[in-house]
Amino acid sequence: MVLLIVATVIGALTPGVVRTISRARINRAANVVASQFYLAQSMAGRQRRPVTLTVDTTTKTITIADGVSPFATLTVRQFGSTSEFRITAFSASRTSVYLLPNGMANAADTVSLGDGTYAQRVCVSRAGQIRILR
Repeated sequence: MVLLIVATVIGALTPGVVRTISRARINRAANVVASQFYLAQSMAGRQRRPVTLTVDTTTKTITIADGVSPFATLTVRQFGSTSEFRITAFSASRTSVYLLPNGMANAADTVSLGDGTYAQRVCVSRAGQIRILR
């Protein structure tokens, strides 16, 4: 009898717990995407050279590379099923953003990530302002 009560309580809580964990992963991934934009800005400022941030939606990665020598990759961050985030929906309005040493970007970009039921967006403006839209 006690086992039946415990199983019923666990069964009732499971969907809510799964939803909470999924939303927490997406929120953490949005924070990491924003931190990648901040990292690219700081790398450009420290090196006094432009930096290119590339969003690859097929492999669900963000790559920061030297803007002058595009084959010099500085960092790569993954968001797909093999990462700790396991993001299923990952898209960007632009595939590549060029960040200058003064913090400005050549174009605005919006990165959207989610799991089908919940989504977050991270926006960077041409002036270099980075926001997480909740």
